[in-house]
Amino acid sequence: MRIPGDYLIGAAISAYQVEGNNENADWWRYEKAGLLPASGEACRFWEMYRTDLDIMARLGLKALRLSLEWSRVEPRLGWFDDAAMDVYRDMMKEMRQRGITPVVTLHHFTNPIWFHDAGAWERGENLKYFLEYVDYVSKNLDVRYWLTINEVNLYPILAYLLGKFPPFKPDPAKMWTVLSNLLKAHGKAYDKLKRETNMVGIVINVMPVHPMNRLSPLDYIASTLVNKLYNLTPLNALKRGRLPDWLGGEAIGSLDYLGLNYYSRPRVRFSRRALIEFEEGRDNHMGFVVDPRGLGEAIELARRVGRPIMITENGVATDDDGFRIRFIREHLREAVRGGTIGYMYWSLLDNYEWERGYSARFGLIECKGSHRKIRGSAEYLGRVSRSMELD
Repeated sequence: MRIPGDYLIGAAISAYQVEGNNENADWWRYEKAGLLPASGEACRFWEMYRTDLDIMARLGLKALRLSLEWSRVEPRLGWFDDAAMDVYRDMMKEMRQRGITPVVTLHHFTNPIWFHDAGAWERGENLKYFLEYVDYVSKNLDVRYWLTINEVNLYPILAYLLGKFPPFKPDPAKMWTVLSNLLKAHGKAYDKLKRETNMVGIVINVMPVHPMNRLSPLDYIASTLVNKLYNLTPLNALKRGRLPDWLGGEAIGSLDYLGLNYYSRPRVRFSRRALIEFEEGRDNHMGFVVDPRGLGEAIELARRVGRPIMITENGVATDDDGFRIRFIREHLREAVRGGTIGYMYWSLLDNYEWERGYSARFGLIECKGSHRKIRGSAEYLGRVSRSMELD
């Protein structure tokens, strides 16, 4: 398969998961309290980014999706750390010098401790703090591809429905409030970031689900409910440029492209105990149901937004690198067939995988602290990026 010449092939990381020692983030506080695995020095990307960018350049990867750590940039309310911003500015320069396109995310799950203590995304009046951060960043960085919020539909679920992420508050009402506030924050951030020369988007996690038993009406209802609430509610809001009426109907602005994260295509069934039960995969560390058809379905669902689509995360956590190579080949084929504008494999490095610590190994590059070992999957993706041919 011939890949279009302007197609972006690269990898993704997030600041907290690779930089190390982000001591001013809410996650760090909960780690120190023993409620989360310790992230520690992570991959030391903060000190070693030039080394990792050299590896990417040698491989021939053309893009890196990365995030800025808000708690580094603004460790205290109203005080912006120019020295930290100088490092991020240097990252962008070093990427460009190596022919690597930055795709920059402004919020990837973590918050400054002071923002957390102020009620974070639960309170609409706190959006002004995020916008002050966005304003500062926009005046200091000039990039082609911006992403405002990572997985705007998943973060509220993990933090406010399942209670697995800080602030660990299982509260469905707060979940919808947080989703609404994140979408409104995106719209306001778009206005601050938008230039004629850039593209501003947001990231959604799309998970196509299917009934466990096709003949079961209850399983069908369960799959329809998940698709509607998880996938279609945020996608339709982005299409309309406003929240659904039952969430207040407020404007959430525009976008130039959509970042699409896809990992799993589970079947679901109705359960009297848990209401809805999800199928789990057994061939990877995360329990995802690996199926490249799901990426094609996710792209089809996302197409309703009417904007170009970039695959901003897609990966598998496994110790079987041959499986990882097959995964990349099959999913990249779906991404190209689906007319997307780029594919970012998750992740460039084995990293801190949130509540799972370091047990889930997604990386193209084996990483622990300063240790680096390039896997065959990295070489494979690099060959595809250089040749723009997919076998």
